[in-house]
Amino acid sequence: MAASALIRGAPLLRLRLQHHHRFATVLLVPLRRSWCSTAESTPLEEDGVPLSTPAALSLRKAPKNSSWDDQNYRQWKDEEADIWRDIEPITHLAKEIIHSDRYMDGEQLTDEDEKVVAERLLAYHPNSDDKIGCGLDSIMVLTW
Repeated sequence: MAASALIRGAPLLRLRLQHHHRFATVLLVPLRRSWCSTAESTPLEEDGVPLSTPAALSLRKAPKNSSWDDQNYRQWKDEEADIWRDIEPITHLAKEIIHSDRYMDGEQLTDEDEKVVAERLLAYHPNSDDKIGCGLDSIMVLTW
């Protein structure tokens, strides 16, 4: 009788021992030094900028000899920004057409979507003359 009660209570006993083991471990293991409480504050913290913001992280990692001041570098960065400004609407259009529920696989695009794709996407294709040729018959969505 006592043996069956002990067997039934074994899982609870094991659970209580694990709980006491965790509690004893917390008491016996020395606590680690907290890095944020004993370290000196950084200049960004003194200015009131929290260190977790992306701007603060980029300020900390910024190189001292930055090439941002170089006129040629600045010109290329401006041109890169212009290119990205041109490309972004085109990529959004392509993603919208491909991932939307408007078209099923193999379905022909509407006339206005075909026109936009021909003007914006196929114009930048390396073989655009071969793709467009003397005119487009139809453009379809095809997913692999």
